[in-house]
Amino acid sequence: MHERIVITGAGVISCLGVGVEEFEGSLYSGASGVKPSELFGEHEITAEIRNFTPQQWLGNKGIRVLDRSARLLCVAVHQALCGSDLRLDDSGQGDPGLGMICGTMFGSLHSITSFDWSGLVEGPNYVNPMEFPNTVINSPAGQAAIKYKLRGINSTVCAGLASGLYALHCGAEFLRFGRARILLAGGMEELCEESVLGFGKSGLISPSGSLRPFGKNRDGTILGEGSALLVLEGEESAAARHAKPWMEISGFGCAHDAQSVSAFRVRAEGATASIQEALASAGIGPEQIGCIVSGASGSRTGDEMEVRALQNVFQDRLGKIVICAPKAAVGETMGASGAICALVAGIALRRQATPPTAGLMDGDTSLLLSKDPQPFDGEYALVTAFGCDGNNTSMVLRRWMQ
Repeated sequence: MHERIVITGAGVISCLGVGVEEFEGSLYSGASGVKPSELFGEHEITAEIRNFTPQQWLGNKGIRVLDRSARLLCVAVHQALCGSDLRLDDSGQGDPGLGMICGTMFGSLHSITSFDWSGLVEGPNYVNPMEFPNTVINSPAGQAAIKYKLRGINSTVCAGLASGLYALHCGAEFLRFGRARILLAGGMEELCEESVLGFGKSGLISPSGSLRPFGKNRDGTILGEGSALLVLEGEESAAARHAKPWMEISGFGCAHDAQSVSAFRVRAEGATASIQEALASAGIGPEQIGCIVSGASGSRTGDEMEVRALQNVFQDRLGKIVICAPKAAVGETMGASGAICALVAGIALRRQATPPTAGLMDGDTSLLLSKDPQPFDGEYALVTAFGCDGNNTSMVLRRWMQ
C-alpha cells in the first residue's frame, strides 16, 4: 500500500495577493486581478502582479541577478517555507531531503529572448555572459534552490498549461519512491512582452478584454502571472514534525490527444480519459466528487472541450456539482495555473465551499458556477488542467481525515 502523500503548507504570489491568507481573502471576496496593464500600457488587459517589490520578502542580497521569473518563484518558496515551519537557518548547510519540482510553460521567456536578440543584433562577442544562466529553463528553480539551500531533488517540468499539475504528481511519486523527504511542488510563470505578443498573435487573447470561463459569449483568455507551491510530504514525515496536513493527493490522471500545437481537441477523448484515470487511481467513483476546480480560461474551444469531458464522466450529475473557475480572477497563469487551482481546491475542501467565479453573469452557463461562494458537502475535489497542445491532466484531492 502506498504511503499517503499529504500537503502541509503552501506559498503563493498572484495578482490577488501574496501568501495564502491574502490570496484566500481576495478570492472569496470575488475580487479580480484582470485590469488594464501597468507593464504594457492601458491598451492591454492583464492579470499582472502590480507594484512587485520582492525585496520585502527576499532582501537585497543576491536579488540583482534574479530575473522576474526567479523572483516570483523565490517569493513563493519563502512563503511556503515560512508557513510550514521549514525556514532554514541562514548559517546552515541546507537539508538534503528537501527539494523542489517546478512546473512552467516558458520559463524565463523574457531573459531568453533578450539574450538571443542581443546575440543576433550585436553579435555573439557582445552578449553579457552574466545573463546566460537565466536563459536555461530550469534557472528559476536552480536560483531558488541556491538561495534557500534546497539540497534535495530539483526538477523543472514543462508541459504547457498542465505543467503545474504534472509537477505536483511528480513530487508525489518521488516521495513514494523514497527519493525525497519533503518537496515544494507547483508552478511559476512570468508575464512579459513576448508572451503577451505571442498569445495575441495566436488569436488566444480576448479582444473584448473580458475573461468569462464557460460564458456563452466568451471570446478568449487574459494572461496572468504568479507562482504557487505546495509543501508535499509523506504522512509519517508530517507526523514526526507535528505538521498538520491540509489535504492529501489521492489520484492523478493524464492523457495526450494532440491534433495541433494551438487547437483543443473538442471531442475531449484525452480530457475525459485523464479524469477517469484520476478517479480510478483515487479509488473513487464520480458520485464522490464534492466540487470541481476547473482550469477553464475563457477559450472558445478549450472550455467547450472541458464541458464535454465533464459531461462524459459525470453525466446527469454534473448539474448538481458545484464548480469554480479561478482563472476568471487570476488570469491564464500558464505553467502556474494547475498549482494555483490545486491550492484553490485545498482551500475549498477546508472551508467546504468553493470561491466565487469572478465576473460571472446570470444565465451565462448551465454549469453550477456562481458569483458567490458555494457550500458543498464532500471529501474530494477534482482539479483539471487541459492544454491546447494535447496535454490533459486531472488530480483528485481529499480533505485530510485521519
